[in-house]
Amino acid sequence: MTSLYFLGNTVLTVCLYVLILRLWMQQVRVNFYNPFTQFIVRITQPIIGPLRKIIPSIGRIDTATWLLLYLFSLIKIIFIFYYKTTNTPIWSADYLFLAIAAMVHALGHLLFWLLLFRAILSWVSRGPSNADELLAQLTEPLIAPIRRIVPPIGMIDISFMIFVFILMFLNMFAIDLFGYLWLLL
Repeated sequence: MTSLYFLGNTVLTVCLYVLILRLWMQQVRVNFYNPFTQFIVRITQPIIGPLRKIIPSIGRIDTATWLLLYLFSLIKIIFIFYYKTTNTPIWSADYLFLAIAAMVHALGHLLFWLLLFRAILSWVSRGPSNADELLAQLTEPLIAPIRRIVPPIGMIDISFMIFVFILMFLNMFAIDLFGYLWLLL
């Protein structure tokens, strides 16, 4: 059962990451000619395309993608409770709130990984690449305010470390609020 739980949790988490990336890329208006961006759009379009015909966007808010993200978060919560707890009902109204917590959890972890990949690429990159461009477009709106307050020290930019420290603090705070459930997400 542990291997099945690992597989299901990983697939659902990757789905959340991809949907969050699609929404985030739309929000910051990344270069949609980037191959990584086109990949995210291509793998989500078969589901989101038909859903958009039923659920129209409200202004710049892509309601179809938000709804799909929420549904995958809800499925992940139900999956976690089904496999990790005993004597828990298959459905509870609490799951509606916990699905939002699952989205926030996935966003925080995705931010961490994107910042880590951007930092590693900055050390080993031999010039601008499509991955560098996309990671910069996604993370720079979050790092720039910190960089304005704490400028780089010589050639060392500590704004990444400060942002990761903030993410770690928020993660610990969420563990205090949600306990063991936050660790399962």
